[in-house]
Amino acid sequence: MATAELGYDVPQTRAWLYDLDAATIAGTSRQRDMIMPLCRAHADRIKVPVGWELDDRRAPEPEPAMTPPEPSAEAPEGVEPLFKPRSRPEPTEMPEPDPDPEPAPSSLLERAFRAAPSR
Repeated sequence: MATAELGYDVPQTRAWLYDLDAATIAGTSRQRDMIMPLCRAHADRIKVPVGWELDDRRAPEPEPAMTPPEPSAEAPEGVEPLFKPRSRPEPTEMPEPDPDPEPAPSSLLERAFRAAPSR
């Protein structure tokens, strides 16, 4: 949506920006081929040729009426938070490991192989 107009004068190497309002649109001296409507984003980024002068006659953009509240870790009273932090379980004491059990008696086959001469 157009909020500003860009006008220019080639012989004087000058350009100007001004707010688009009803008085400007209804003006009789407006030359349509020398004026072009621009949205705010494009008017803010306009660049003129090297050596030209840009006269920005637009009113300053109003400050926001209200600043957003600072984020808080706690929800206000009566409001459910969107996310609840997970609670971590309390660490429990690990039982002491059992000492190494006594080795099981070896089998008859095991004893036979140990006793056999190796080749």
